[in-house]
Amino acid sequence: VSTLQSWCRVIHRVSSWSGRCGCLTACVLGECGPELNEERDAAYWLAQPGAPKPKLTNEKPQGETVAYSQLIEAWREGRAR
Repeated sequence: VSTLQSWCRVIHRVSSWSGRCGCLTACVLGECGPELNEERDAAYWLAQPGAPKPKLTNEKPQGETVAYSQLIEAWREGRAR
């Protein structure tokens, strides 16, 4: 579990508690207190329009060393990336 997910769980717990007892809502937030959605797993949120894409298993592949002469040859042939 990431640090951000842990922090969100804490905020969710505090928000739901304060909303049930009414103390934070009435004293501090007035009518602008939190209304929490039901808790859902990451797959639901990642399926929503505009959601970030899930992390790839190989985000950053290991680099490779290419000899300069091979690189120039590939470039001349149009194979270089």
